[in-house]
Amino acid sequence: MINFKLQKDKIIKLHEGKNVFKPTQTTQYLYDSIIKNFPKKKISVADMGCGNGVLGIGLLKTFKNIDSLLLSDISKDALIICKKNVRINLIKLEKIKYIESSIFNNFEKIKFDVIVNDISGISEEVAKISPWFNNISCKSGLDGTDLTINFLKNYKNFLNKNGKVFFPIISLSNESKIFRYLKKNNIRYKILLSNSWPLPQNMMVFKEKLKKLKNKKYIFYKKKFNLLIATTKIIKLF
Repeated sequence: MINFKLQKDKIIKLHEGKNVFKPTQTTQYLYDSIIKNFPKKKISVADMGCGNGVLGIGLLKTFKNIDSLLLSDISKDALIICKKNVRINLIKLEKIKYIESSIFNNFEKIKFDVIVNDISGISEEVAKISPWFNNISCKSGLDGTDLTINFLKNYKNFLNKNGKVFFPIISLSNESKIFRYLKKNNIRYKILLSNSWPLPQNMMVFKEKLKKLKNKKYIFYKKKFNLLIATTKIIKLF
């Protein structure tokens, strides 16, 4: 079991699950940014790349105005753990729907007021050497943008008028490519948060590989005090 911090120092407990992506600091950044920009009317929410359900469940425990929540992940194991975590957190089951899907592939023709996208957004090559994707699929491409850009091509078909989208952009991908796509397609966005953080020590043995990826502009990081510093930005589309 893990603890996840909600607003006002409340904590929820969640099963992690074998081969299920575990919440990271980016998950916390995403939650903290969403709650400051959350609608007040009755709404429907889609949590994409839900993992163990942490964000969707966290939002349901934080806000009473969520009429329905869709938990979506490409992993069957993730959805099994989500169901366990919904039960242990005493969520009303009629509010929840589960879909096994890559991006929007298996979505019905329904729209949401809020879409949270926490689908893999780092280079596949970085994922292979990271502590975050142990036995977990990462099909985001060499530069980490494939899934994010696929999402950006399709999200408007599933978003209600005046709806909001929240997602992270991590510099262990070609973040410039994503921002160029947003601007080229006139997608209005706002950077809600930008935080820097050091890569874990167990990744430092792969400095040369990371350097090659950076030189090819697949990823970006800064060097500081013998550390490699990456950045997470939380984006809102509207």
